[in-house]
Amino acid sequence: MAGRPRKSVDASVAKRGKKEKINRKIQEEKLKIDRDNLIAPDFLDEMGKEEFYRVVEETAKIDVLDNLDLSILAIYCNAYSQYIEVNEQIRNTMPALRYNDKGRSSPLLTIQDKLVKQIMSCSSKLGLATSDRLKLIVPADLAENKENKFLKYVV
Repeated sequence: MAGRPRKSVDASVAKRGKKEKINRKIQEEKLKIDRDNLIAPDFLDEMGKEEFYRVVEETAKIDVLDNLDLSILAIYCNAYSQYIEVNEQIRNTMPALRYNDKGRSSPLLTIQDKLVKQIMSCSSKLGLATSDRLKLIVPADLAENKENKFLKYVV
């Protein structure tokens, strides 16, 4: 499918007929998936599981994640946990490890960079950054059911 990503009916500002809005709303409801299987996988270490449950708890407030996001969330949490471990190793050995004899940077810095990229990629897909959530959340003025002030004149 080419073009722009499809917006939800509530977030869309395009003029649509009532039937089209109702049809799109029904389609969106069919796409809703449960959140009951968002359980941390066994391969995550303790820190990864803590991050997993923290993200699930925080995103439950705005209903962003569902069961299909489990794998991306697990990858994010695993990368996060590894990033913390690599950071500790770098902090403990940094003066000696920044560059080796041949002027190349430490393998730990390369691993750290790759983990940061993986974390950023997954967090973007999951809507963990504010800028990503803004694309998902319905603006407040569009979500409110405004009262029709002319309705009182209709018999």
